[in-house]
Amino acid sequence: MLTLTRSHGLPAWISFALCAAPVVSLAGTVTLKPSADTTLFETDPDNNMGATPSLVSGTTAGTLRQPFRSRAVMRFDAAGVVPAGAVITSATLTLTAVKMPSAPSNSEFGLHRMLVRWVEGNKSDQTGSQATTGETTWNSRMFLLPQWGAPGGKAGTDFVTDTSSSAFVSGLGPYSFAANSKLVADVQFWLDNTNSNYGWILISQDESTASTARRFASREGGADAPALVLEYSAGQTQAQPPRLSQVSLLSNVVSFQFDVEPQRPYTVEFNNMVAATNWLTLTNIAAQPAPTNITVSDSGTASHRCYRVKTP
Repeated sequence: MLTLTRSHGLPAWISFALCAAPVVSLAGTVTLKPSADTTLFETDPDNNMGATPSLVSGTTAGTLRQPFRSRAVMRFDAAGVVPAGAVITSATLTLTAVKMPSAPSNSEFGLHRMLVRWVEGNKSDQTGSQATTGETTWNSRMFLLPQWGAPGGKAGTDFVTDTSSSAFVSGLGPYSFAANSKLVADVQFWLDNTNSNYGWILISQDESTASTARRFASREGGADAPALVLEYSAGQTQAQPPRLSQVSLLSNVVSFQFDVEPQRPYTVEFNNMVAATNWLTLTNIAAQPAPTNITVSDSGTASHRCYRVKTP
């Protein structure tokens, strides 16, 4: 707040009464769909499944041949949706199981933060199709090179060994990977380091057991697509106190200027006493798209008048 006082008939003089505006904490909730997802499919290790409406993770039944493993990768982009500098306070991922073996084995599925880049690709068959250059497969994170540290990804090299969150999956339907400090830390890391956002890999924690495989809806899976719900808080920076300039008093008309910051509204108020509580609005300044200099004028015959400029 800035106060300007004038005495009627005398040159204007300025006294400053600066009151720091509080820093406002803004909270919000957003739901993100994956920006990319695909399956690493050991059954067809050079196939890509980037546009398939399901993600596969777990181990096949192995009734006619040895069991094969699958792992799913997915990435969510919070940047541009969550304000820069925001603090993530909660993160919950929901995946929907849409298909399972006829004699399923239940298992815990874990999310591990990815450490290397991969490429979704555009193959759409149930088991995928032969990858083209740069697409992710079981053997290659970007076909044909570079390959994973080990086929399907290597713990400690391609993804973090520890799980960020997990869920026990049995039948069909939605499953929540509940918010915890690790899941929140992953999203916060991606928000603060957008060039290192490689998403998660979904792995059955019992890959040695047959029939743990589940198909989960992918981002092409419509209403059942993966959903990451984020809660965040964002501090609104405090405005700098306005600085008056070009103050003049001519024929009972007082004028002064001050600079406004972009994207902030301002209100100019007046009263005849500094200590008064019933300040009146002289004018409102709408939020400007860029820094701007504002000129304000007022006419009156009061022997003493005070002005102040406020902004949130």
